[in-house]
Amino acid sequence: MTENELKDMEFNDAVNKLSETFDTITSYDELKSFIIKKINEDMLFVAIHLLQAINEKPSDFYDYDYCMGTLDKPIPLENINDLKDYCE
Repeated sequence: MTENELKDMEFNDAVNKLSETFDTITSYDELKSFIIKKINEDMLFVAIHLLQAINEKPSDFYDYDYCMGTLDKPIPLENINDLKDYCE
């Protein structure tokens, strides 16, 4: 997706389209499910890290690399400008 295409889209449409290509774009519900999985696996340090991040900055969508664990912090994606880095 180009920046020009992005500008012509609604945020929810754009974030959903980009999430098909980028694994790091995740929804609040997907992140919450991941946190619950980490709690069930007794990986509480990861769950706490993520819970603190989403509690500090609530959002419907985040940029988070699931492979990084506590080395990455979920970054809220709240508007079209937050999605520009994902464009060609």
